[in-house]
Amino acid sequence: MRMKNKILGAVAALPLAGVALFGAAASASAESAPPCPVGYVCVELSTSAIDYIPQGATRTYSPSVVMLSAINATNLDYCVTGNPSFALQSFWSRTATQTISSVAPGSVCAS
Repeated sequence: MRMKNKILGAVAALPLAGVALFGAAASASAESAPPCPVGYVCVELSTSAIDYIPQGATRTYSPSVVMLSAINATNLDYCVTGNPSFALQSFWSRTATQTISSVAPGSVCAS
């Protein structure tokens, strides 16, 4: 019984280890970017709020908002529409202060 509990505990901890690892990797590539749970695109706004967008979802900001950083912790590429627009590849991050109007799955972004 004890061995079974140890195995179940180790398996249960695996998803958490993935979150911690991506959070550390994202922090290393974008020093001011906060950690982001796997399965989300996280957008840090100038208001200090973080918008957690689930994988596959689209977020539209009307009026536009000011982004400080964006982290893509999903298996999909995303397009961030703003000034300028940019592609945010799977498991990549970007730190830049700029206005954005939407975040949507896709790899080709209109300028």
